[in-house]
Amino acid sequence: MALQDKLIDSLGSFATKFNSYRYIMAIKSAFITLMPVIIVGAFSVLISNMVLDPKNGLASFQVLSFLAALKPITSAINYATLNFLNIGAVFLIGIELGRINGIKSLFPGLLAVICFICVTPTTVEMMVDGQMHEVKDVLLRQFSDTRSLFLGMFIAILSVEIYCWLEGRKGLKIKMPDTV
Repeated sequence: MALQDKLIDSLGSFATKFNSYRYIMAIKSAFITLMPVIIVGAFSVLISNMVLDPKNGLASFQVLSFLAALKPITSAINYATLNFLNIGAVFLIGIELGRINGIKSLFPGLLAVICFICVTPTTVEMMVDGQMHEVKDVLLRQFSDTRSLFLGMFIAILSVEIYCWLEGRKGLKIKMPDTV
């Protein structure tokens, strides 16, 4: 039993130490805040596939075929929640890390989103009528959903840390006279 107690104590101290890192705290707080959004998105996917799908869901039965007309509603909910999860996570990680570093405004979150969008490609080539066309000023879904979540977390942490470091430099502050 002593070995089990030692193992539990060592794992407990490791978990406590791991949870005290400010980056882990910021990511954890951001995802706790995002949890209702994730749950709504998950339920919309579940309802869309299990109930409203005309091929595999309840809507495949003739009596319930009217349910298939409601599928665009759950698709819109899925798009608004899970397909934009990364943007929300980047924003909230920026806010939480800024708060941990002593900045009480929403600007660190906004800065994190701006920096994330700056590092993502905003053009895509599409084939239309056999010709390639370049579409500019778009944010591809692969950069707004969960596929690039680690990139988003890294950019949020890096951009907010640089901002907080620059914010603490007294030589960079602009002092205006009271008459201005």
